[in-house]
Amino acid sequence: MTGTDGRPSPQAACAEWVAACAEAGWHAGQVVEQVSVHDALGRVSAAAARAHWPSPRFDCAAMDGIAIAAGPAGGGLADDGQVLLPASAFTWVDTGDPIPAGADTVVERERVELRADGALVTGPVTRGRHVRASGEDFRAGDLLIPAGRRLRPADLSAAVARQPLAAIIPTGDEIRPVGSALGPGEFTDSNSVMLAARAAQSGAAPVVTAVQPDDPDILAAAVREAALTADLVLVIAGSSRGRGDCTAAVLEQVGSIAVQGVAVRPGHPVLLGHVKPARYGYVPPGGARAGPPAGAVPVIGVPGYPLAAAVIFELFAAPLLAQLQGSVVPDRARLQAVLDRDWASAPDVEDWIPVALTAPDPGDPPGGLVLVASPSGGHGAGAISRLVRADAWWPVPIGQGRFAAGDRIEVLPISCRPSISHG
Repeated sequence: MTGTDGRPSPQAACAEWVAACAEAGWHAGQVVEQVSVHDALGRVSAAAARAHWPSPRFDCAAMDGIAIAAGPAGGGLADDGQVLLPASAFTWVDTGDPIPAGADTVVERERVELRADGALVTGPVTRGRHVRASGEDFRAGDLLIPAGRRLRPADLSAAVARQPLAAIIPTGDEIRPVGSALGPGEFTDSNSVMLAARAAQSGAAPVVTAVQPDDPDILAAAVREAALTADLVLVIAGSSRGRGDCTAAVLEQVGSIAVQGVAVRPGHPVLLGHVKPARYGYVPPGGARAGPPAGAVPVIGVPGYPLAAAVIFELFAAPLLAQLQGSVVPDRARLQAVLDRDWASAPDVEDWIPVALTAPDPGDPPGGLVLVASPSGGHGAGAISRLVRADAWWPVPIGQGRFAAGDRIEVLPISCRPSISHG
């Protein structure tokens, strides 16, 4: 599908970009590395992990107490009375201890009274009680973690896909590093902070360069150097057609542009291309370094407005970084919501609208137990406050324009755990 001005849809643009990169020598081949289990959180398993041994590895006590044989030799342990066991008929065990040979049951410590002539057990005893059998949790050879899973605290593994490197290049004569004193007409480099955090959230290792001036030769050198080690290069700003915008010319100089302009709002001036640094024989200061796993490196010319930068990352950078890790974009299941007002969208593009979510009132009738979405309008793509106050994106497909209060929509949480207020 295309927009009314002929620009490709985000989905078509992404497919065209990936195909162009592949034709130029790029591939999303997965590289495996061994990392400490302590460093594997958020990484992606490169292969299926199977159990080397059962869990538990042996029959073990599930409670502190005494291990006994509750069969016929235990005589009288099935009633509600008391029985005195000689010292030879039980063994003290703590939780996790192996069950002694011949025993099949654990009587918890609270029901055992130690006597000089043995142990007095009170109450009924069921054979097999408080014993975890070997393999009860899983057996040797059982699948524990599938390939391609983004590892959570509960399922950390040591063999993971190589962490892709995302190079982020902020540009603009008017852009200053975070913390700098600003003069008239100057702006803080907030976009690189946001994109670096989002790249890390996607499992990548972000590397942010110094702010590059609006000088084509300097920017070209920065892109070439970044592409020597990066798996993805994001050039912030300069993708439009303003007087100082030179990203398009630079990408044509150091590589190729596959897509220029996409039917999406905000973010339509995005540039999708690639660079092949080896073609230029470029060696960075300090000598050559190990290059990325492919000859062509994908490049995204990210629009400079904050909302546009955020949308473009979701549409193009996040899927590519996931592919490089042999995974999919971390699951953020779309949520059902109800609009709290009439809304008019731009039907000629895929319109990404920030929305705040409110939980329904507990007193609402059963049919009303769905999230309420409040779209954020006005102030344009440069208003970072629209994104800060939002809980989710509402991606309105091309061709859909008008909505009424009460219409049901699908929204995409901005984070894995959206902050939802209670009205």
